Order: sequence, then C-alpha cells, then structure tokens
Amino acid sequence: MSGPARPRSRSRRRGDDVKGYGLFYYIAEAFRGLRAHRVVNLLAVSSISMAMLIVGFFLIVFFNLHGSVTTIGKQLEMSVYLREGLTRHEREYVYSLVKAVPGVKKVTHLSKEEALKVFRKELKGQDALLKDLGENPLPESFEIAIAQRYADADRLEAMAKRFMKFPGVEDVSYGRQGVTVLTRLFRLFTYGGLAVALLLGVSVVFIVSNSVRLALYSRDKEIELMQWIGAARGFIQGPFLMEGLLLGTLGTALAIGILTGLYYALPQELVLFLTGPKGLDFLPTEVVAYMMIGGGLLGFAGGLVTVGRLLD
Repeated sequence: MSGPARPRSRSRRRGDDVKGYGLFYYIAEAFRGLRAHRVVNLLAVSSISMAMLIVGFFLIVFFNLHGSVTTIGKQLEMSVYLREGLTRHEREYVYSLVKAVPGVKKVTHLSKEEALKVFRKELKGQDALLKDLGENPLPESFEIAIAQRYADADRLEAMAKRFMKFPGVEDVSYGRQGVTVLTRLFRLFTYGGLAVALLLGVSVVFIVSNSVRLALYSRDKEIELMQWIGAARGFIQGPFLMEGLLLGTLGTALAIGILTGLYYALPQELVLFLTGPKGLDFLPTEVVAYMMIGGGLLGFAGGLVTVGRLLD
C-alpha cells in the first residue's frame, strides 16, 4: 500500500495560486504601475501622442489626395485631334485603332462644327470674340474617356505616344502637367508617409520600452519574490505588457482627439481656400480603428522588448 499523500510544498501551492489570476488582474496591475510613475508615463503618453499625430496628419493628406486622384481618374478625358481632310473610311480606321487600345473606356467623335459649338458654350456670352473668326479653325477629334485604373501619368503618357503613331492623328491633349504633378505628389506622400510612419513606430516602441523598464526596476523585489514562489513567466510579464499596450492606446487616442478637434476648429473658409470646393475629409472610421489597434500593438511591442530582455 502506498503511504499517505504528501502535502505539496509551499512554493508549489503559491505557484498554483497565482495561476488563478487573469486579464482583470493584469489590467489592475497595469493601472497601478501607471499611477506609480505618473510624470514619466504622462510624458510617454504625450510623446506617443505627438508621434501618432504626425502619422494621422499624413493619413489625412494621403486619403484626400487619393480621393482627388480617384475623382480625376473618373473624369479624365483625352482628345485625339485628326488631320484635315480625312475621308470617312480613314476616320473609321483611326476610330477602330483608338478603340482597341487598353484603357480606352469610350470614344466619341467630335466634328469641326460640334467643336465650335462646344467652344462657344465655354466662352459663356463672349461670342463677340468669334465675330471676325472667319473659317472654323478647330480640328475634328476623338474625345476618349479613360478607364480609372489608367489614370496615372506614366500610363497616360505611353497611351498618348501610341495615339500619335496612328495614321491621321495630328496631336493628342489630356492635361499632362496637372496629372503629372498630382501623381508625383500622391507618390511623395505615399512613400514619404510610409517612411515617417515606420520611423515614428520605432520611436513609440522605444518610448514605451523605457517607461516599462522604469516600472520593472521599481518592482524588482516583487518580481524576484514571484519568481522564487514559482510564478509563471507569463504571470509576471502580463501587467507590464498590459501597461505598454495601455500607454500606446492612450497616446493614440489623445492624438486622434487632437486631430478631431483641429479638424472641426478650423474655419470652413480657410479649409475651402486650402483645398478647393471639395473641402477636406477626415479619416474614415475604419482607419481610426486601425490607428487605435496599431498604437496599442506598438505599445505592447515596446513592453515585450523590455520585459523579454530584463526577465531573461
């Protein structure tokens, strides 16, 4: 027969006790750590907020530029001007060539007479300028609606060069300079914004890492005691990781609050002056949610960097 069951050691029993704690324990301990170092954590939240504020600014510019590019892409047209004296058969042949080019959504023929009517309409009551015009100088053309996915400066340039090689084509016009400037600006903010976001993300991890390091140093005796009684590694790390997550989330929330306040505080006249009649759109709700999640994850990563290194 086996003897009576041996009582478990004190350290084993205590190790089992701490396993009963869960998420609420981690959150409570994280808030206790935040309160214990109010000044340092306040500075950390402020620094994170400034970093995420810059990210938010780039995102607002990015989404508004993207909206402008999309709008131009939907309305983009290219004019292919034909040489004088083309026969109907030659014109139809050029039409078939233009229609077959990838990216061409719709082709409309504009005769010399129709072009003059459109020109008169655009003058808006200044028809006196055309009294001594004499013979109609405007050429006939094909007005081409471009597919939105081709609303890119490089693709449009390649398309225009291809049209110029067609027989019977005199010239091609599509507002080259405006499209080029807008495309380059969009690319600048896209790649520049990604670079800035990456740099600021590393900064947030560094800021949170230093804050969590201070919390670890201030509780080293407590941590040593928990290790001695057999507390699981995750149990010890949990409050500090939660503290990092809270720092990142609070800093991001503060940045979004400041962005929202600035957005609604700016006079509408100033916004319209800077952006045009369309105005300035704020960040979509899903992007705000992603910013909050991203800020929290960066804070968690900052806590993980410090905890993983100092508790090894």
